[in-house]
Amino acid sequence: MLQNIWELKPKDKSFPAILREIPFPPKQLYIWGTIPPNLGVGHLSESNYYLSIVGTRRNSAHGEEILRKIIAGLAPYGFATVSGMALGIDTIVAKASLENNIPTIAVLGSGISPEAFYPARNFKLAEEIVARGGAVISEYEPDFKATLWSFPQRNRIISGLSPATLVVEAPEKSGALITAKFALDQNRDVLAVPGSPFSANSRGTNQLIKQGAALIESAEDILMAYGIEEALSDPVALSNRVAKLNLSPEENKILTLLSEPQDIDSLIRKSKMASHTAQSIIGLLEIRGIIKKLGSEYVKQI
Repeated sequence: MLQNIWELKPKDKSFPAILREIPFPPKQLYIWGTIPPNLGVGHLSESNYYLSIVGTRRNSAHGEEILRKIIAGLAPYGFATVSGMALGIDTIVAKASLENNIPTIAVLGSGISPEAFYPARNFKLAEEIVARGGAVISEYEPDFKATLWSFPQRNRIISGLSPATLVVEAPEKSGALITAKFALDQNRDVLAVPGSPFSANSRGTNQLIKQGAALIESAEDILMAYGIEEALSDPVALSNRVAKLNLSPEENKILTLLSEPQDIDSLIRKSKMASHTAQSIIGLLEIRGIIKKLGSEYVKQI
């Protein structure tokens, strides 16, 4: 049994106030790690914007790519993510959040103890989440073994912890769609990434968009959904966002050179770096969503 699991009741001061608002709030929460402060409060100063993200266990390469770019693009804006720790999209949420120094919370459909933890293969990932300042939480006793009903039930907590839930990939019958339904019942926003009509993984998300979910293709769309897009052109906010990215000196150099669009040959030449070094840095910045290629030139995304 883990020694640092603590229990919260709804009456406790530290219990997330946002969860008290939902229908059928959990009677208790078992918490391993640290819930970032001011959960669910939408201010950038000392708190976080919370975003719940769900999707299929059998994600496509395209789904992973766009999810990683969205999470990387949110990194400078004080976001924290919430997901379910399942395989597929949930796992990518946790890993991409850690890679971008974003706090993340995983909500389990099992107890937290190593003996009960599900899926077992993600226990090491859970340890990293806790070590990096996030939390793993469950409404179930630490030694509770997951059941078929415990996963749909925990989904109301995933959606309840955030003002909005983003669905990345979801077939027509999917636990992610159950979470979206909970979000609607809780008066939360539902956001969805569109996909090919020929892909089974896109049928659920495309249907959500038809029903009124906000269409999300980038981190900028998330910012607009949260009403913070006005900060994009603020020079002071821009400086703060760049500082939060924890860029290396070489990455900062490339970003500085992109005060105006540049093709890759110009970037390499002006950077005065070895060609393979500059190409590697440019590639990493693009993967993180900090820069992007438009035609033959690269431009800043922040």
